[in-house]
Amino acid sequence: MAATDNVLVPLPGLTLPRDLPWRVNFIDLVEDHLRRMSVSAPFEAPRFFGYYFRGEEPVAVTGSWTVLLDAHPMLMRLPSALNEATDGRFEVTGSPDREPDFVLVHDRWDGTCCLWRFAYGMRFVMAEEAVLHDERS
Repeated sequence: MAATDNVLVPLPGLTLPRDLPWRVNFIDLVEDHLRRMSVSAPFEAPRFFGYYFRGEEPVAVTGSWTVLLDAHPMLMRLPSALNEATDGRFEVTGSPDREPDFVLVHDRWDGTCCLWRFAYGMRFVMAEEAVLHDERS
């Protein structure tokens, strides 16, 4: 990837509910999986989640969790809302065998959203800790 590939697109007109991961059953699915693995600690939902689509199927990502979700109405409206908000310039929908160009990054603290080039956005929402500085310097 070239340096210009790291594209971040603010979406000031688009906010999502702070409890979206609960509404779309992401949290329940993760907690069910943890129970089946006999993990007794509850899942602590992080601040940032990523959303994208594989064909028609919504996918949510945070930390080490990537979950294929059911077709919740709020999620299914996202591609058209993004199309409208960006005049059709950005996509979070890929084919079933190809990742999309962007991932929607949702900040649960205030509901704000942005689009981030897929590889960079996924690295961000999957990070366990925030990177404060470049340790090579």
